[in-house]
Amino acid sequence: MLELSDYKIILDTMPASIVIAAPEKKNGKTEDFSIIYANESFRKLSKDQTQDTLAFSSLAEKISQNINWFRIASEALSSKKTVEETFYSNRLSIWIQLVAKLIPENFVAFSFTNVSEAKEYESALSDQNKKLQELTGQLKSSRMNLDSQLKNIQELNEKLLFAAYHDSLTDLYNRTWLSSTIKEQIKISTEQNEKFGILLFDIDNMKDINDSRGHNAGDELLKQVATILKLIESKAVTATRFGGDEFVLLFRNIKAREDAVEISKKALRFLNAEGIGVSGGIAIFPDDTKKSEDLLKFADMAKIEAKKNGKNNVACFHSIMQEKFLSKLNIETKMSKAMASRNFQLYYQPQFDSTTKELRGFEALLRWYDNDLGWISPEQFIPLAEETHLVVPLGDWAMTTALATIKEWEMKFDFSGIMSVNVSPVQFMQEDFLEKLIRKIEKSGINKSHLEIEITEGVLIDNVDDIVGKLKKIRDYGIGISLDDFGTGYSSLRYLQILPLTTLKIDKSFVSNIAAKNGFEANLTESIISLVSKMGLNTIAEGVESEEQLRIVQKFNCRTIQGFLLGKPMPKEQCERLLIENLRA
Repeated sequence: MLELSDYKIILDTMPASIVIAAPEKKNGKTEDFSIIYANESFRKLSKDQTQDTLAFSSLAEKISQNINWFRIASEALSSKKTVEETFYSNRLSIWIQLVAKLIPENFVAFSFTNVSEAKEYESALSDQNKKLQELTGQLKSSRMNLDSQLKNIQELNEKLLFAAYHDSLTDLYNRTWLSSTIKEQIKISTEQNEKFGILLFDIDNMKDINDSRGHNAGDELLKQVATILKLIESKAVTATRFGGDEFVLLFRNIKAREDAVEISKKALRFLNAEGIGVSGGIAIFPDDTKKSEDLLKFADMAKIEAKKNGKNNVACFHSIMQEKFLSKLNIETKMSKAMASRNFQLYYQPQFDSTTKELRGFEALLRWYDNDLGWISPEQFIPLAEETHLVVPLGDWAMTTALATIKEWEMKFDFSGIMSVNVSPVQFMQEDFLEKLIRKIEKSGINKSHLEIEITEGVLIDNVDDIVGKLKKIRDYGIGISLDDFGTGYSSLRYLQILPLTTLKIDKSFVSNIAAKNGFEANLTESIISLVSKMGLNTIAEGVESEEQLRIVQKFNCRTIQGFLLGKPMPKEQCERLLIENLRA
C-alpha cells in the first residue's frame, strides 16, 4: 500500500498542479479538510499561497471564494466519484478547472488546471456565434437589406477597381494600367502580326511653372493636358498619365512608324494651341523592341533627344540612342573608378599677350586617359561628372593640384603669371565652396594674385544675388574671376555690370568664324571687346588657330589670346620648359 511519502515522490515529478487533503472529523462528522501536501506545480500556480496542514477554509480565502471547496471535497469523499468544477480566481486572475477524486487511505486528491486560454476561446467563440446569430437574423428579417448591401459592395468594388487603374487627378488611366495593357498588347500584336507604339512625353518647364505659379496651378495644367488628350482618344488611341508631368499615348494596330508620328504631332498641335509645350519620344513594337520595359525605356531616351533638340517636339527612337546611353553608362562607371584610382590628369594651356607674345599664364584643363577607351573628351565626361555630382570631388582635386603647381613654379621659376582654374556651377553652388577654397589657398601658400577662377554663365541661372555676393567675397580676397564662354548661353550685358569680373573670355565659336565674309561675328566680337575693355576688364580670345584670326583679334585690341596657334594644352613638364625659356628671355 502506498504511503503519503510515496505519493509525494510521484507527484513532485508531475507537471499537473496537485493537492492532497485529509478530512478533519469531530464527533464522527467531517467539519473541514486539511491540506497535507501540495506539489511544486501547485505552489507555482497559487503563487505559494499554500502550506501543509492549511485548512480548506483558509485555502478558499487565499485562492478563491467563488467555489464551495468543502462541498466538492465532501462529495468526492462520500460518493467516491470524480467531481469537476470550473471557476475564476480573482486573486490569481485565471480560470481554473478543479477535479476532486478519492484516493486510498481516504485522502482526496485535487488537480488544478489553468484553462484561461480555453475559456477565452470559448468566450470568443460564443461572441462570434452571437454575432452570426444576429447576422442570420438580419438576413432573415430583410431580404431587401441584403440586396442593398450587395449593391453597395458591388459599387465599392467598382470604385476600387477604377481607383486601381486610374489617376485620381486627371481620371486618365494610370501607370499600373499601362504596364499591364502593354504586356497584353504585346501578346495580341504578336499573335496577329501587328504593330503598336507609344508616345511618352512631359510638359516643358514644368518645374518653373510650379515654382513661379504654385503647385495648384501646376495641377490645373495637368488636368488641362488630360482634357486635351481625351479629344484625341479613339478605339486605337488611349491616353494615360504615367506620373508627375509625364503622359503616354498608346497607339494600337498601326501600320508603320509614321502613323504614330502623325498622331503624336496632332497631340502636339492641340497642346501648342493652348500654349502648352511638350517634348516626347516614340517607340514601336516590334520594330524597336519586343520587351515592354524596353519600350518605355526607349521612348524615354527618344524624349531626352527631343529635349536636346530644343524642346516642344517629338523624336523617334533609334538604336544609336541606346548605343549613346550604354556608352554614357560605361563612361559613368569608368569615371567612378578613375576617381578612386586617380587616373585624371591636369594639362595646362598657355595664354599669351596678343601683341608681344609674352606669357600671361595658363589655364588648367582636366584630361582623362582610359586604357580601354583612350583619351576621353572633356565634352563627354564633364557634363556626366556634373550630372552625377562627381565634379565636386574632381574639381577639388583639380584645384588642389593647380595650387601645388603654382607654388612649385613660384619657387622654381619665380612664376608671376596667372593660373586659371575652371569651377563647375555644381561645385560653385556647394555651401562650403568658398570656405574650402580659402583653406586650400592658405594651405598652399601661393601668391593669391596668381590664381584666377574661371566660371561659366551656368552659375547665374538661379539666385543671382547670392552668386554675386559669393563672387565679391572671392574678389575681395584677392583672386581673379574670369567669365568663360561669353555669348553662348544666358549672356546679358547686365552680368558685366554686376559681376566682379577681372577677365572675359570670348568663346571660340566667335573666333572660329571671325574671318567669315559676312563679317557678323567679327563685328559682334569687336563690339564686345571694345565694350569690355572700356569697363577695365582683360579680354581673352579662345581658339585662335590661324595667323588670320590672330591678326583680326590684334586689330580689335583683344589683350590676350589662347589657342593651338601658340600653344596646345600640355603636361606640366612641357610647360616648365616654356617657363625656362621665358626666364632666359
